[in-house]
Amino acid sequence: MFEETYTVREAEVRDETEIAGLVVEGFLDKFRPIFGRGMDRSVWIMEKWVRLEHTVGGVRSLVVEVAATGEIAASVGVRVGESDDDALSGGLWESLKRALGFLRASWAATLLSYPRYAASYREAYVERLVVSPAHRNGGMARALLDASEDLARETGKATVGLHVSAGNIPALRLYESYGYEEVSEQRSVLTGYFLGIRSWLYLRKEIQDKFGRDGA
Repeated sequence: MFEETYTVREAEVRDETEIAGLVVEGFLDKFRPIFGRGMDRSVWIMEKWVRLEHTVGGVRSLVVEVAATGEIAASVGVRVGESDDDALSGGLWESLKRALGFLRASWAATLLSYPRYAASYREAYVERLVVSPAHRNGGMARALLDASEDLARETGKATVGLHVSAGNIPALRLYESYGYEEVSEQRSVLTGYFLGIRSWLYLRKEIQDKFGRDGA
């Protein structure tokens, strides 16, 4: 079964290129209008972003590794530490500008700033959950959600939060089945027109500690 075929583990530096490729592949319809003719540099940009998240963004990534091949088939980022937001945004801007030029980088940075999120020390924030198309519907997304919640407990968080586009019904149903509830909605004319995402839903779940007590 799942445990015999795949391993869920914390990502290492050597995994960052594969994670970047997974993210670009999984969100290809969103990245194409953002990067335009710079799509050939999208994996490089995303790899820089993942590394920034790991070094200054307070994010720890989890991956699902295929036992037989060592392939990384799924990944998620979980923000559980303090983030140096200035260093994070500045590093992303430099990567975008180097890869795309000033004008396209300005455009990409604007669209990539959605959805907006204010970090809380009490909350773990789940982002860029992605499963390779060849491995979907095999329980990997659920395994990563379970591991994300375990990581949240280990780091003393009371809640887990995430954003999902309102039109992503399969993902929304998955999160709701895990007990995530809608807290707020963020609308954007800009992403609605260019990315087809008119609104983002912010979902949150209270978690229990290892003794079964609610984090709140």
